[in-house]
Amino acid sequence: MLKLQNKVEFLQAYQAGVRNFQQTILTAVNLTGNNFEQINLDESNLIEINWSNCSLNQASLRKAYLGLSSFQNCCLSKANFQEANLAEVNLVQANLEGADLRAANLQKANLQGANLKGAKLDNASLVGAVYDSQTIFDSDFAPQVAGMILANPDSSQAKVKTNSDSQKNKGSLRKILSWGRSAKSMMPT
Repeated sequence: MLKLQNKVEFLQAYQAGVRNFQQTILTAVNLTGNNFEQINLDESNLIEINWSNCSLNQASLRKAYLGLSSFQNCCLSKANFQEANLAEVNLVQANLEGADLRAANLQKANLQGANLKGAKLDNASLVGAVYDSQTIFDSDFAPQVAGMILANPDSSQAKVKTNSDSQKNKGSLRKILSWGRSAKSMMPT
């Protein structure tokens, strides 16, 4: 197991030709815009890492824990995420074309604008993952059947509706409570 203390150590090792970072522990590091193609991060704990605009093509992150990380605009083509934990990870506009996501946990991940063409999604958990009209899937993939949520393009209307619904609910609750008080006062003692 390799425990790296900071971004500098990680970058220096990669630039020196190290590609096997299996079981690495790295937390709260900004790696934006770097190239980590063909890196092996299998079984690593990579928490709160900003990988935005990075290239991780053909990287291996099998069984990695990637909590609170961001892969926004990241090139992840043919990356291996088998059994990785990507729950609640930001994958907005990530290129996951041909990526292996079999048995990966993508619950509540943000996949808006992501390219998942040719991605292997067998047994992946996608419940609550968010996608939009720009997200690219294979034609035979049904995101809603997988439990994914279509992002509402106009969330301001949703908030207004929620607030008005909330007001209606409060009014109904007041009526129920007042009915309960009046019914109680009519009961014989």
